[in-house]
Amino acid sequence: MKTLYFLSLLFFAVFSVHAGTDPILKNDQLQQIQKQIERTEYFIRKNDNVSSYRSPNRNNDLNATYTADKLCVTPQNITEQWSFSLTVKSVGGYVPVGQPLVSMHENTVQFNHDDHFTVVYDNNEAGIGQHFIIQQPATAMSMLKVQLQAGEGWDAIYQSTSGIAFKNKDQVIRYNDLQVLDAKNNKLPAHFNIRHNLTEIVVDAANAVYPLSVKSIVGSYVARNAKSLLQPNQIGAKMGTSVAGAGDVNGDGYNDVIIGAPYYTNGQSQEGAVFVYYGSAPNGINPNFFTLLEKNIPNGRFGNYIAGGGDVNGDGFDDVIVGAPYRTDSSATDTGAVYVYYGSASGMTTTPDIIHSIRQGDHFGISVAIVKDVDADGIDDIAIGADNSDGYVTIIYGSTWGVLNSFSTEIAIPGTTGFGTRVADGGDVNGDDVNEVMVVAGEDLYIFRGDYQRGISADRYQTILRPNGAAGFGCSIAGGGDANNDGFDDILVGAKDSDDPEEGFVQSGTFYVFLGSDTGTISVPSLIAPGKADSAHYGSQVAFAGDINNDGNDDVLSASPSKETRASLQDEGVVLLYYGYNADPGVNFWVTASIRADLANAQLGSSIAGLGDVNADGYEDFVIGAPQFAIREANEGAGLVFLGESWTSGRMAGPSKDSVVAIKPATTTKANPSAVVRLFPNPVMDNVSVQFDNLNAANNTSIQLMDMNGGVVKTIQLGKVNNGNQSIDVSTLVPGTYVVLIQNGNKVVRQKIIKQ
Repeated sequence: MKTLYFLSLLFFAVFSVHAGTDPILKNDQLQQIQKQIERTEYFIRKNDNVSSYRSPNRNNDLNATYTADKLCVTPQNITEQWSFSLTVKSVGGYVPVGQPLVSMHENTVQFNHDDHFTVVYDNNEAGIGQHFIIQQPATAMSMLKVQLQAGEGWDAIYQSTSGIAFKNKDQVIRYNDLQVLDAKNNKLPAHFNIRHNLTEIVVDAANAVYPLSVKSIVGSYVARNAKSLLQPNQIGAKMGTSVAGAGDVNGDGYNDVIIGAPYYTNGQSQEGAVFVYYGSAPNGINPNFFTLLEKNIPNGRFGNYIAGGGDVNGDGFDDVIVGAPYRTDSSATDTGAVYVYYGSASGMTTTPDIIHSIRQGDHFGISVAIVKDVDADGIDDIAIGADNSDGYVTIIYGSTWGVLNSFSTEIAIPGTTGFGTRVADGGDVNGDDVNEVMVVAGEDLYIFRGDYQRGISADRYQTILRPNGAAGFGCSIAGGGDANNDGFDDILVGAKDSDDPEEGFVQSGTFYVFLGSDTGTISVPSLIAPGKADSAHYGSQVAFAGDINNDGNDDVLSASPSKETRASLQDEGVVLLYYGYNADPGVNFWVTASIRADLANAQLGSSIAGLGDVNADGYEDFVIGAPQFAIREANEGAGLVFLGESWTSGRMAGPSKDSVVAIKPATTTKANPSAVVRLFPNPVMDNVSVQFDNLNAANNTSIQLMDMNGGVVKTIQLGKVNNGNQSIDVSTLVPGTYVVLIQNGNKVVRQKIIKQ
């Protein structure tokens, strides 16, 4: 008998803190007892006199109820007013029976529907798992379907072939990253389909070897679900003020991470320190294995400004740099310096080369970056900002003898203020195999071109001026990632103090995506992603996370360390994760994950960085800093490392208003500020669906399908509508590229589709 296996994991989680007590028993005995208690907390129990079952989920702050055909999830926190349910309507052509055979064991309950299929729920620390075991379909079918329906008030919204969202007013739950494998571990074609608010998982099972495994993930990360929690165990150290990818400093094949703790005390009061943690398999970063970097100067605040991820002496081991812009010795002088630590087979060396400024008070080292070889000599280089007064940036070219006495270039732009406030690797934005350097001055961004012969020079640059209303433009910058997988690196720029007058938010913040091209960075942003709350300050930090789901596109992080998801969680911090996207605008419209501390004053997202692959599993990983994160010690801070996966393992603390941020393509006029238009599937063979939400219902809406010569091949009049879904038959069209034009009043949205 053929068995078809579906697995759908629904993860919801929030962070909670539990008071600890001193151990009375031996540590190993206490750990065994605690482990057993924690395990029993997830056991499922039958409700009295009704055919339903229940379980708490302490780790994720949830209550779940299971019935023959439905999973219901509610928060344990009574201040969160939401309820989500997902009903099984049909599995492989069979409908659920009213009286299934129920079996229960500890944290698992199974509903066997007349041996046609079984629905299994598993409650554990990771979340609430749901999977389907199908003995055989009702009839032989090449396209197998599982049909689900969300509860009343929740609309299913298409995101991509591998992800959908359930939306209720401003609240959003995601059902992402559809993955289908057969018994031989072959990935099978599958996609989501929406029919009259019925969600279908459609699998091409014609050539499958049974059983099949179909996986989807709901939700977003929270702090508790980080794979590694890195803390200094010291009051007031504020670890996580800065984080950075270290590259592979010991050459073992695993990338490493560096985290700054500028108020760390180790012999000298608030001298500061930088922790270098090492990657390993299978869990990535080991919290117990690190190298400590210090400069032993009282109140030195060492670790505020750090960078890594490059090899500046060409020995095959990546290196780390630390900026110290204010005090480099025990005197009261204010002369900056940069400390360069070299990697080695035994790990990070602790005796640095020190690059001193020759100008007192210039803030030399206020920003630092390792840039990927701007002169094409095969060795990475260093950019150092000194932003006092007009400011300047020093480019130090890496060499086999290190950075001391190596060649350097000083660049400045006359008439600017604070030139060098921030520096960053610009990546290769024009595809010439030589990297660029980004510099912020005031609220403008300067991109200096690398060159095979000259390296960086002050006369070869592009300027991206602050867009109108983009207060705080340049507060954060990131480069070196290719979000749309076109071979040209892209650039992210935060503007944390910008308002959103169209939505009425003040200092909601935003970030911009500028796509690279063969002529260099495009000066008009492809994407503007505004925050959706007053004083949210989204874009305070931006970073490329790397390709965390291994789809070929680099993914994007944007942080709001002052944001709270509840009134009682002031300054908890929120970080949003977006998937890269092959087509315009380069970054997926929908937030993939909303990562939050769920701990007041944690300031999660004060620093963020992609790490590369810390556990060598083929998926890139990232780190988030939270300098006031406190579990054991007040304001000790933390670095939280999240591992990438083939599908983004998520956690959801409920569908809060911050779960999704309206994203505005800057080069496209949308029907209104919050309008969302999606086309799927794309490419398409027979029917393309146009899904629209939040159009201006006071105006008529029409859809036109045009060929690339401007000829109209189809026109559909929708009338005055706000949201809905329109199917367009394209089966008779000649294969090629077409433009779908959606007009709502005098506003127009254009999107391309490919007819196969």
